[in-house]
Amino acid sequence: MAFSAVGILWLLLLCGPDDPIPPAPSLALTVNGVQLASPMAAFMAQPGSRVSVSCPDSLSWSILGFQGQGRDFTFTLPRSHGIFTLTGRGGNAVQEWAVIVPVDSRRMRTTTLNSFPMGFYGGVTAVTREQLPERFVEIRQSSYHTRLSTHLAVSDMLQTVTGDWPQYMALELDIILKLEMLLDEVRIHYPPARSINIISGFRTPALNASIGNETSTSLHLYGKAADFWIESWPSNNLMDDIDRNKRIDVYDGEFLVELTRSLEARGVVSVGGASAYRWTESHGPYVHIDTRGTPARWQTRRNLVSAPVI
Repeated sequence: MAFSAVGILWLLLLCGPDDPIPPAPSLALTVNGVQLASPMAAFMAQPGSRVSVSCPDSLSWSILGFQGQGRDFTFTLPRSHGIFTLTGRGGNAVQEWAVIVPVDSRRMRTTTLNSFPMGFYGGVTAVTREQLPERFVEIRQSSYHTRLSTHLAVSDMLQTVTGDWPQYMALELDIILKLEMLLDEVRIHYPPARSINIISGFRTPALNASIGNETSTSLHLYGKAADFWIESWPSNNLMDDIDRNKRIDVYDGEFLVELTRSLEARGVVSVGGASAYRWTESHGPYVHIDTRGTPARWQTRRNLVSAPVI
């Protein structure tokens, strides 16, 4: 994205030498004929499948003992699930992509998945197959901080770690791309924007119930939603005055909602729900967005409560 002269001046004034600007993926990757969106550093593939990747430049490729040289590279994934690292090297450029091999949700029989406590999907006494996510991702301690995109990692979407490793989470990468594209859009209007701070990403049904959310169909249960705010650097764990009304309030969130709607209307991101939330006793204003596939919005004024649960 090209910055205006004013935007560049903002960056020079507000970014110190230690400003942690994450590097965007430097190499364009095509996976099975589909180009990976530029902010993305991860893709999903099925266990045991053959994956063909390509890059405009000739690279040295490696993953799971497979190695190759050239613009194209094909490898076969193991039948086990997990997160594996695909590395491409060319000249001074080295790029890593996370290859996510998910767990079929049909392996979930009761309230647990491989002994990991989930809770009931779609009911309170039994697992409802129709309500299960399509897939889960196995997270080990070594992959907890795996980068999914320029600004987001697995740990951002799985803040609550329950018990021992491995952990399991539902995750759809469309929500990661939506957050990244929104940050890009915010920077057009507010160049100092730096980071996406996730309050809540994936929640198990058990965690969802424990925080007082009575719905069994929350998009957080399916890895399709995020509650977040956007701020500049250095971080103070608070939404910035993004709409420049000289206040940090719910209208900064409303501004993010409107930008989200613009991206959806232009076909840049998946359509979903979006709404802004005001200050609470525990944190500042934030926004909920999701990728449910249909537009949804709930009025901000109805959300002016001391402790909203969404």
